[in-house]
Amino acid sequence: MNILSKSSRIAADELRRAEHSIVRATRDTAQLLVTTCDITEGHGLAPGSIHATAKATVNALSALVESQHHLGVRAHLAIEKAGKALGLTETDWGAGDPKPAAGIEPEHASA
Repeated sequence: MNILSKSSRIAADELRRAEHSIVRATRDTAQLLVTTCDITEGHGLAPGSIHATAKATVNALSALVESQHHLGVRAHLAIEKAGKALGLTETDWGAGDPKPAAGIEPEHASA
């Protein structure tokens, strides 16, 4: 394995790690929203009392989903294209994580 191939593998591993970090952050943020709603209901608090928290959390979720698209789709495709232009193959950067048979969601494919 040459130096460029090793560097490619490192970059691919870091990209996958970053993608998984976003997924974990999205899950944790969604759980915060659920927990906040459960606490409000469980203690009989006025639903409006969590409006600001819920709105900020939903905005954070939106930002995480958007960042997942940028990193997981756009950056992923760009780095793959650059690697191919340098003569690298999937063998150089590893097969990566399993993907659904359907592939990229149509609404994100062109963005």
